[in-house]
Amino acid sequence: MTKSAITNRNYLIYLTGNTISLHGLWIYRVALGWYAWQLSGSEFWVGVVAFSQFAPAVVFGPIFGVLADRFDRRAASLFINSLSVLNMLLLGLLALLGHVDILVLTMLSLMQGTLDGAHMPVRMSVVPNLVAKGQLESAIAITSISFNVSRFVGPAIAGFVITAYGVASAFMVNGISYIALILAMIIVKLNPSPEKKQRRRHVWHEMREGVSYVLGHARIRALLVVVAVASVFGRGALEMMPVFADAVFGRGSAGLATLTSSIGAGAVVAGLILSRGVSWLNVAVIRGAVALAGLLIAILGALGDFWTGVAIVAVLGVILSMCGVGSQILIQTLVEDEVRGRVSSLWGVIAFGGTALGSLVVGGAASIWGLQDVVVVAGLACSFVALLSIYHSNNGEGKTQRADSE
Repeated sequence: MTKSAITNRNYLIYLTGNTISLHGLWIYRVALGWYAWQLSGSEFWVGVVAFSQFAPAVVFGPIFGVLADRFDRRAASLFINSLSVLNMLLLGLLALLGHVDILVLTMLSLMQGTLDGAHMPVRMSVVPNLVAKGQLESAIAITSISFNVSRFVGPAIAGFVITAYGVASAFMVNGISYIALILAMIIVKLNPSPEKKQRRRHVWHEMREGVSYVLGHARIRALLVVVAVASVFGRGALEMMPVFADAVFGRGSAGLATLTSSIGAGAVVAGLILSRGVSWLNVAVIRGAVALAGLLIAILGALGDFWTGVAIVAVLGVILSMCGVGSQILIQTLVEDEVRGRVSSLWGVIAFGGTALGSLVVGGAASIWGLQDVVVVAGLACSFVALLSIYHSNNGEGKTQRADSE
């Protein structure tokens, strides 16, 4: 029987610091999207700023993954989070003084996106080094619940902070929140990785090793494909929530906080489900969930009622988190530790890079043809591609079975 990771003191310390930091992250994301809309009034620029948050994970993700496997993960986490503190305090100060325009905001968002992209494979690799192997599934699921609780609570805090004190304060709150994770990483003890002494080769060679490992592992490869579909067509469309909140629903920053919190609430439900065990979870289940998510996104784009939208995005929070977190759990239980950082970085390249690409395309198209019509098309495309992958998978399995019988 798998023991809950919550009983592990080492993991509990990390979870506390990480949860505080994640609340700051969601306060920042809500404030960033709202500030981009305030400064520009343009769907295109909202998409560009969203793109800048996730694009560095695409460009530099494989390199970050190699570094996560090469260097001490504790030291890397401390260094990256310390830079995040400085970047967020700088953004908050400039916003307070009125020295931020849309270009400055994009530049500093790109900087933070680079730091977040660098920390992503480190964060994903640290959790398996905090717990025993039998606690790994529990630890990943509980970390997911923590992430999604912050996704629910953080936007609500953001709505209050932005309304009462302005976006500058929201950025500063995020900067301060990183300190909790820094302190946790100083305190915790990481389990040593299995000793496999090998000569370090060129970074490019090790990056290719990570890609080859994924391409040669059928289940991991299939999981990354379905994550790509969900990210580009699903999460890319949801990055337009600031525009939905104001231009479609007419609810302003409070409406944005409600929509984002609803996604988080749904994601908490997904985390609770996954924390009870994942024996039922496989690639086919995730593909079906992504197909359903696409239909809901299309309905969201077709309707203009706020509370119906809140309900839809809550269900989307359940489904898309089931895909994202479920794929992480399956991959982390399959991957070998010596390539964990590189495989984790490839997951990040696809998950965050797909979101970046999707948000840029949806934002650009929406500025020409209108947000709601474009979101309907994105949702239908999501469902179509997911169903196509199910069809090809079933055909491939059928051919394999026939070949085996012959």
